[in-house]
Amino acid sequence: MKGYSLSRVAQYARYHYISQSKNYLSLLFTMFAMPAIIAILSRDMHDVPGVAMAIYLFGAIGFAVRTTFSMRERTSKVREMTLPVSAEERMTFMFFNLAVAFPLACLITASLAIVVAYPFSYSREIGTAFEQLLSDGFLEWPIYIIVQIIASSSLLINLLARRNLFVAYLGAFAGVVTFLAITGRAVVEILENYDDHLQYVDVYLPEPVAITLFCLVPVVIYAFAYLALRRRQMKW
Repeated sequence: MKGYSLSRVAQYARYHYISQSKNYLSLLFTMFAMPAIIAILSRDMHDVPGVAMAIYLFGAIGFAVRTTFSMRERTSKVREMTLPVSAEERMTFMFFNLAVAFPLACLITASLAIVVAYPFSYSREIGTAFEQLLSDGFLEWPIYIIVQIIASSSLLINLLARRNLFVAYLGAFAGVVTFLAITGRAVVEILENYDDHLQYVDVYLPEPVAITLFCLVPVVIYAFAYLALRRRQMKW
């Protein structure tokens, strides 16, 4: 396959959403129902933003699973690998699905949950609930970057895992916990045994540099995901 075509990206997106419509609908319904039910039971629509933020942070894992589901399912992975779409075009859709479609889906389902919970809420100030939803979550760029780190990491795991996806996630979680534990223990040992010999130096990192490095984390992980995708993608 020669060249890169946004038209093929759009056609692949259309095919993906249609073929996985049931999976996405069940996921979207869960994203809507959880905050709505909690807000209705508590009689306070202001509970929706908090639940929606939890879904926003960890729901990316479910969206990443849906994004690669047809590539892993036995009944569809052969057909998926023979579609006339390149790895670059497929990665463009995956990035769009996790970086754009997922945040919009979270915002829309949370907004609908607020509207549904409003008649049952003691508070009648629906505007403050929407303001809280936006100001405390969806308009905060650090939260968006954290969500993208989770989303890109989940995508990478889904592309690398060969068989049992649960085992892959469990292994990744154990690896992160082990790394943090070893790192923390090493820092404690250094401070306890070499504290008198350490020379403390103030290191100033300009804010633009810190922000750039922070934003580059999901970009790098997405790049690794693209490399993993190329290994799975058939060459045309």
